[in-house]
Amino acid sequence: MIKEFIKFLFDKRLLFALGFFLFFEILLQLGVYRTYLKKNSYAANINRVTDHILEQRKNLDPTILIVGTSVAFEGISVRILNEELASTNEKVQSIAIRGSELIVQHQLLEKHLEDFQKVHTIIHVLEPGMAWVDRKHLVDPTLVMLSEVGNFRALSLVRDFGYDVTPSDFLFLSSKSVAYRKDLADMVINFNERIKAIARRNKNPNINPWDYENQNMESMGPYRIDSVDQCLQSMGPSSTDPIPPASNEDHRRMIYETCAVAKTVPQEPVVTENTKRYFTRLSKMYSMIGDKKIHIIDVFAPYSSAIRSLNSIERMKVWKDGLTLALGNYQTLDQMDYQNSLGESDNGEYCYDLIHLNNAGMQKFSRILGKDLKVRFGK
Repeated sequence: MIKEFIKFLFDKRLLFALGFFLFFEILLQLGVYRTYLKKNSYAANINRVTDHILEQRKNLDPTILIVGTSVAFEGISVRILNEELASTNEKVQSIAIRGSELIVQHQLLEKHLEDFQKVHTIIHVLEPGMAWVDRKHLVDPTLVMLSEVGNFRALSLVRDFGYDVTPSDFLFLSSKSVAYRKDLADMVINFNERIKAIARRNKNPNINPWDYENQNMESMGPYRIDSVDQCLQSMGPSSTDPIPPASNEDHRRMIYETCAVAKTVPQEPVVTENTKRYFTRLSKMYSMIGDKKIHIIDVFAPYSSAIRSLNSIERMKVWKDGLTLALGNYQTLDQMDYQNSLGESDNGEYCYDLIHLNNAGMQKFSRILGKDLKVRFGK
């Protein structure tokens, strides 16, 4: 039996298969496949943003760096901020990533702050409900982004951030073959579309110093949504209400999905296990930034007035205490609250969906933020 097992282990066909897998894995670990990732996937997005702003350092070497999720990604124009700050010595760049949890933001800054030697201030764009939905477990989008920024570093970081890590999570972060399995399968199925997308990207490269600027013209205005419950009732798949001419099915679906997400956020504005865990994780990120003598400005961006009532004075008090705790002895809380900056009621004309601004909202908010930054940093 032992002889047969040894013979099996040294079988040429098995050794060839293992050798091929190892060779393929090494190529993936070296980044050979990064160029071919599916457009707008989490992996492609985080690589595109970081690669672009690093390549554009000669044109835009920032002193102020924006960090956050899709709220910052869609809601802030790097172009407009730099226009407003043109008379100062400050330059702004954004490393905000759609769907990024704190651990992803931490890993990005840990890896890339050294590439931006002039940065003295970080604008951290926060979402009022985020602390109440902090997770104990890792989800696929977070695993994907951690893997792209640095999969081996992520293996220890997920433990440092107190996640309940499963064997499949460790396998995902250890092996690019596992991490890319869905993307590879999609490429095989839709090979022609993938090649065409790559060709279009190469034919029309982004020549701006910033990665992205929101071009969504649709607004929530025509829908007249004033609450989450009304949104779920009138925007659901079974609704027969007509779609306004300025909207479309995809836009309506996005509004409904963000309403469904808002419904899952706990309504009670009290400290919970989730909020405690969130601010503990935030303190790790802020400690890393503070050790580099970089100042942090916490910003609450505007969003639909339909959910404004959910973020009461009591909820924002939890945020104030949590942020103060997270900042520790590095600095005092420096907060800029713009939740009402686009109007306290019926601001749908500036919103694409419940939590994201459209082009008009992005422009107006960016001008407001830019002027305030100019007052702060102008000479």
